Amino acid sequence: MSKKILRILIVMFGLTVIVIVALWIYSSGRTYFNEDTMVGNTSGNLYNGGLFCEKDNKIYFSNDVANGSLYAMNKDCTVFEELSLDKSVYINVDDNYVYYVRANDTRENIGDGFLMFYNTGVLRITKNGNDFKSFTGSPGANLNLFGNFIYFQRYDVDLGWYLYRYKIDDSMERLLLKDTVVPIMLKDNSLYYTGSAKDHNINAIDLDSFTSHPIIKGNFQYPIYMGDYIYYIDLDDKYRICRMDLDGSNRTVIVDKRCFTYNITNSGKYLYYQVDNAKTNHIARINLETMKEEKILDGNYKQIHVTENYVFFKDFDSTNTYIMSADGVNDVSTFNPPDLSATAK
Repeated sequence: MSKKILRILIVMFGLTVIVIVALWIYSSGRTYFNEDTMVGNTSGNLYNGGLFCEKDNKIYFSNDVANGSLYAMNKDCTVFEELSLDKSVYINVDDNYVYYVRANDTRENIGDGFLMFYNTGVLRITKNGNDFKSFTGSPGANLNLFGNFIYFQRYDVDLGWYLYRYKIDDSMERLLLKDTVVPIMLKDNSLYYTGSAKDHNINAIDLDSFTSHPIIKGNFQYPIYMGDYIYYIDLDDKYRICRMDLDGSNRTVIVDKRCFTYNITNSGKYLYYQVDNAKTNHIARINLETMKEEKILDGNYKQIHVTENYVFFKDFDSTNTYIMSADGVNDVSTFNPPDLSATAK
């Protein structure tokens, strides 16, 4: 090989390396943005803690077996992957990232060295568990992703829980409301939410003028927009589960029992709920087509989550997590994912 050809090859190799490094630097520092219609998780799941979130044939979840670490699995509950050792709640997912609230301060075992110094916050990671980005190190709650913004409650020692908005590249931080409100959905560039300190209406913040106004007045908890209806727990009516038309009319009782929490399957076929009347506490479901009710288990349960094919819920003391078919037969089993950190040791 002549020296001239060798020099050409060396130059080409050097240019290739420079291009690869430049692309890596560009990609690693770049944020991939979403369509405005992107929604990070269902409102029903987020009301229940956001412990499960399904996206692109994967289920991202907080693994109780691994002390709440962030895991991913196939939508049929096979092939598990550990993404983060953080105890993760209020999980949201888009095409490129996983967003979550870090809750290491609530882990049963916080003796792991670095976790002692990174107890709380709101974070974003890539779907392979790399490239952590922290929006805040303060405690957070009720994290919701809509389009290219995340909305969440952020705790300040002097101020308490206030509602903030951040762009997903960690820019454009803005305080939206001085209230512990729960975001519901984004519609017509308005953020819908239920009030807490001032009222329990369904309200909206206009994200152009940043002014708030009531949409439907009432004493609502956990409203879920599903098809032609809004489902909710009525705080004025003994915590019964009701539904109304989208304009707030035709308010009807669906579950005539005092309920602690609920969720609705993605198909809209079943509403799952926990009865909390101190006498016959149990978890059940109602077929919203036939209005037939089925008891699932006696006892106290919480954090009902839905994916396309499954419903997950937990004992009130978090001893067990259960799984059953979302729209199929009433057959419950224990959900036992692996602890990959323990396996690695």
